[in-house]
Amino acid sequence: MSTIIEAQWNDFIAGDRSAFEQIYRSLLPHLYEYGMRRTADETLVKDVIQDLFVKLWETREKLSGIASPKHYLLVALKNGLLNAQLRGDRLSLISEKEEFALTFNLESQIIKTEDERIKAAKLVQALEQLTAKQREVIYLRYFEELSYEEISTLTNISVKSLYKLNHRAMEALKEFLTLPKADIIALLSLLKFIYS
Repeated sequence: MSTIIEAQWNDFIAGDRSAFEQIYRSLLPHLYEYGMRRTADETLVKDVIQDLFVKLWETREKLSGIASPKHYLLVALKNGLLNAQLRGDRLSLISEKEEFALTFNLESQIIKTEDERIKAAKLVQALEQLTAKQREVIYLRYFEELSYEEISTLTNISVKSLYKLNHRAMEALKEFLTLPKADIIALLSLLKFIYS
């Protein structure tokens, strides 16, 4: 998907409105998900995303050096949420949100067997045991498929610390689930597939 978006990005910068609309449709679910995991204020998330895309269109000529549009927009969304909350005296809603939410509805038709449903439920329960920062790293790494460098700029955590956070999170998940890392990554992929 990222290659397609990068091609659309170049067309968008050149002024192609349909490419801009395709970027919007492709990335809106990711931005909305990330925003709602940072704050419970749905109106704020929608407003900031809308403002983000308006500003994006207006300043498109200055955006030619963006290597990863998805990453750029996630960072812009995070900053937009923080700025909006500072301006609106709604800082208590985020305040670099202590609780990075990872909630899932496990009634999906994709989880066909009871065994898969039980494993997914255990994984969700295990994810809830992680720290907020560990949950955020897991979400950005395995659900949004960002690199550690991209996560670093988004979270203001060094790449080295992110590796440690991810390792500790995986160790905690392995201990809680009594599964090897490969199985945990497969379960994370299943959850990503269900909710994408």
